Amino acid sequence: MKMTKLSALAMTTALCAPAAFAEDMSNELTLVSWGGAYQASQHKAYVEPYIAANPGLKVIWDESSGEAVAKLRAMNETGNVTWDLVDAVASDAMRLCDEGLADEIDHDADLAAAPDGTSASDDFGNLLVSDCFVPQIVYSTTFGYRTDLVGAEAPTTVCDVFDLAKFPGKRALQKRPIDNLEWALYCDGVAKDDIYDVLGTDEGVAQALAKLDTIKESVVWWSAGAETPQLLADGEVIMGFDLQRPSVLGHCRAEPADWYALGHAVL
Repeated sequence: MKMTKLSALAMTTALCAPAAFAEDMSNELTLVSWGGAYQASQHKAYVEPYIAANPGLKVIWDESSGEAVAKLRAMNETGNVTWDLVDAVASDAMRLCDEGLADEIDHDADLAAAPDGTSASDDFGNLLVSDCFVPQIVYSTTFGYRTDLVGAEAPTTVCDVFDLAKFPGKRALQKRPIDNLEWALYCDGVAKDDIYDVLGTDEGVAQALAKLDTIKESVVWWSAGAETPQLLADGEVIMGFDLQRPSVLGHCRAEPADWYALGHAVL
């Protein structure tokens, strides 16, 4: 039996719940994440120990975290929520909570204290920006690029993504506003400290979208985390935004080493 709402965990998959909690669940659990090496690491670190502690539990993965809000809205409208736990960025988790699409969590009652006795709410501190998720992971925003396709001078900042004259060719970006709008404004001359003030206006959003329009014909939009490394491997893009640094590094080991290099999305 599926829950009518799901637990939304921001960039986390906190599956190590007490066995008593597992008794209240069905013997099938649908988890939603980003695919690729990141999801594989979650399965290894979280799911395998949890299954070992709860024999008979079947775990099903869905790689739709990038579209979690839209898909959960649709599931809610049809009264058929098939997900149990979703790994989402904080902004999506907050939206799911505000719309009543995710269960609220009593962090201190539902989560174990730290080994030194620190409560969950004190442990997470100001990272608990919503009542519906548990923060767990710190991750970097990186770009991978093909050293054999970008030319003699490698890209060094996120603004190189917008420089089609210097770096002609396709680039991969995630199919969502977050990050893309901020990068667009920054690369259109908005000071870093002013980005969110500008984005808080209709004119600022229009400015960001106009900047993205300058490269839209050269963008391959992705929604699953494993797509950028594959697009790079296939030569379909010369550079791409990637949430999964281990995934790109995995290709470095599998393919000629000069195919890839990594750089942080520097503002």
